Amino acid sequence: MDEHSIPFLLLFGFLNLSLFVAGLLGKLFRFPPILFYILFGILLGKVVHGHEAIEVFSEMGVVLLFFYLGLEFNLDRAVSTAKRIWSVGLIDLFFNFFVVFGLMLALGFDLFTSILAGGVAYASSSAITTKIIVDNHRIANPETELILGLMVFEDIVAPVLLAVIAALSTGAELSFLSVGSIFLKITAVFLFSVSVAYYMKEKIAVFIDKFINEDIFTLFSLGGLIFFAGFTQYLGLSEALGAFLMGMIVSESGKSHEIEKMMFAIRDLAVAIFFFLFGAGIQFGGQFSQKMLLALGVLIAVSIVGKFLTGFIGGLIYGLSKRKAIETGLTIINRGEFSVVMSKFSPPSMVPFIGIYVFVMSFVGIILAQYAPQIANLIIPKKKKKKKRKVIDEALLD
Repeated sequence: MDEHSIPFLLLFGFLNLSLFVAGLLGKLFRFPPILFYILFGILLGKVVHGHEAIEVFSEMGVVLLFFYLGLEFNLDRAVSTAKRIWSVGLIDLFFNFFVVFGLMLALGFDLFTSILAGGVAYASSSAITTKIIVDNHRIANPETELILGLMVFEDIVAPVLLAVIAALSTGAELSFLSVGSIFLKITAVFLFSVSVAYYMKEKIAVFIDKFINEDIFTLFSLGGLIFFAGFTQYLGLSEALGAFLMGMIVSESGKSHEIEKMMFAIRDLAVAIFFFLFGAGIQFGGQFSQKMLLALGVLIAVSIVGKFLTGFIGGLIYGLSKRKAIETGLTIINRGEFSVVMSKFSPPSMVPFIGIYVFVMSFVGIILAQYAPQIANLIIPKKKKKKKRKVIDEALLD
């Protein structure tokens, strides 16, 4: 070891203490810690960025993050959500993927970069959105069912979109045959996973019950998860897709709570490191051309408007009042983990672009989501109840 190099244990200890402070600030300011992890990565990331062991650990964060998303719903929930939310989900896909894709092409970017930008702009942050809803006691609100349903819809679409982007990032020339090959692989992996989840769920449940209390079960569960994620990566898709489907298989067995509890601590650490290193990769240097600056401004503006329209129009379709539809639109503007994962497949020139975009959208989205009810009340004030009571009282007197 070089005498001037910093020992891994010292770096890893520094990293964990930094993440603790970032999480503590999030708790004090009542902000989701993701934003502080990225911010601390920007400020302190140069100290640990580039260390191979830490980079590998952060990749596990992606796997565990998508595994936990998969644990959230089984096949029945996926189908029922799709039936109720599909129209709003298609509006979401149009405004936040296809519109962005078309605008990037119109601005002169190549096909892959345009698809990547659409992927980065597509999904709201499930982590940020759900945390704000819970912290602000909005679980019982009428718009929450729509918001959470839309998050589930995006959780299903985003891994597929990610798999397509991962396959295209290899540099293979786009053709009908190559795109067909990608979707054939995705279909095969989905059919295999659904078959295992449906036909072997009872055997999986028995196996988990038998070994869940054994120390060696952690090795099996983590090893199996990483193996399947690595297999989908080997197929030229994305490790996130494999992790997501593995979570769905476990969820179908009815043992998601037990597995989630067992792997909770390592997930939080790996995910925190992932966001920290993402922040470390953001560069604010003067590498932006006028075209890139214009594209960044357009992407931020379109992303804000696109998500707001998704929530507002979707809310009206769902039967919400105009005020609640406005709240819905303001709550889902944030971007986070999906956008960060998409950035893994971007060319080096686009990494700072995506980094700044995610940081701005996280910050703006969190502020708008936190104050969504107040902003909605300013736009459409609540009717005063005193007048209604006065009319009722007068009618009773008559």
